[in-house]
Amino acid sequence: MKRKIFIFIMIAALMYISGCSEEGRIDHFDDSAPAPAPVTGVQVENTPGGAVISYNIPNDKNLLGVKVVYTRNGEVCESKTSKFMNYLVVEGFGSTASQEVQLYSVGINEKLSEPVPVSINPLVPSVQTVTFDLEVAFGGVVASLEENVSTANLSLVLLMDTLYSAGEKRQWVQVQAFYTESVARRFTQRGLDSKAIDFALYVRDRWGNTSDTIYRTLTPLEEVKLSKEKFANMKLPSDFYLSAENDSYPLENMWSGNESSDHTIYASEMRAPRPSWVTIDFGYTAAISRIQMLPRPDYELYSGSAPRTFELWGSTNPNLDGSWDESWTLLGEFEQFKPSGYGEELEVGPITDEDKDYWYNRTEFELTRTENVPNPYMPVRYIRLKFTSSFTTYGTEAVQGQIIISELTFWGQLIEED
Repeated sequence: MKRKIFIFIMIAALMYISGCSEEGRIDHFDDSAPAPAPVTGVQVENTPGGAVISYNIPNDKNLLGVKVVYTRNGEVCESKTSKFMNYLVVEGFGSTASQEVQLYSVGINEKLSEPVPVSINPLVPSVQTVTFDLEVAFGGVVASLEENVSTANLSLVLLMDTLYSAGEKRQWVQVQAFYTESVARRFTQRGLDSKAIDFALYVRDRWGNTSDTIYRTLTPLEEVKLSKEKFANMKLPSDFYLSAENDSYPLENMWSGNESSDHTIYASEMRAPRPSWVTIDFGYTAAISRIQMLPRPDYELYSGSAPRTFELWGSTNPNLDGSWDESWTLLGEFEQFKPSGYGEELEVGPITDEDKDYWYNRTEFELTRTENVPNPYMPVRYIRLKFTSSFTTYGTEAVQGQIIISELTFWGQLIEED
């Protein structure tokens, strides 16, 4: 019996192998069939730098799809779609000049119908409607982009006029290209000397269209990365610094210097009150320009126990009873930035690759002057981080919630060492 089953299996396997052998391509279409009928009822909706072209699909059994052919920046381009779609998109034009494109029905045998000429009038492309600027920053300059309402894929191109040696002609050198699809975004180029430098900035889209160029002569403000060697937990009476899991994730982990380890994080107890705060002694006096507060590695993407909103306060001589008195000055009010933005109800919403890159690699908070913060750069020795919400507690009535931070880093100017 077993022998019969074995023989049957072998015969079936041989038949399967034989059936799968490929003896050349077999095309199930009639090469002599005529080209399909052209599309009809064409309508155009002009868009920034392009158009959406809709049409009626011909009732033709030989129809495979529709394509549009057009010339963009001197190059012949085409876009295709299947017979189940009744529109095509053309994009990438750098002006509002009228353009003529050609629509073709495409047969299964790849024969083309007679062309249907269509005139489009692109709206002003996004690369020309966005506003952008360049301003001085600590340690460098900030390139800002605003009003990218179509969330077009754009890049801010920063150039510096670099003098290679005395007497040589200066020439522009590209320093960085910052890519974004955000409605508004700020990018900072750091590591520059505190001296007058000539800069240029323009916007470019993915088809090579560019905006006008702006020019600025700026002197970056002196900035250093503040040492963490003397940082200490003040443990004032009103502070809540207790760690989760029997002090396995103490506050001191926030300045351990180990940014990539999941074990060197600060994790408060789940019963941490909202709001809660911690107090840190720098061990020296400094003016703070920005903060980097990294989330737990590869965890909680715009969610969970990471701070969503917090405040930074500073003092040179705080009241040791832990009270909030006049010895504390507000230095900044912050919310975790999300490049693609939050929803209408401030919900997190979809997360893009740009969001993920910012969350894990670029999250930082710049101190700036506001109505509530007239002097953010005042010299301080002691700072207080006041956590007003995490992503879990934001928008809720929760009175408790955990806070998790991987690494805390400050930049600014050293005023006086102890």
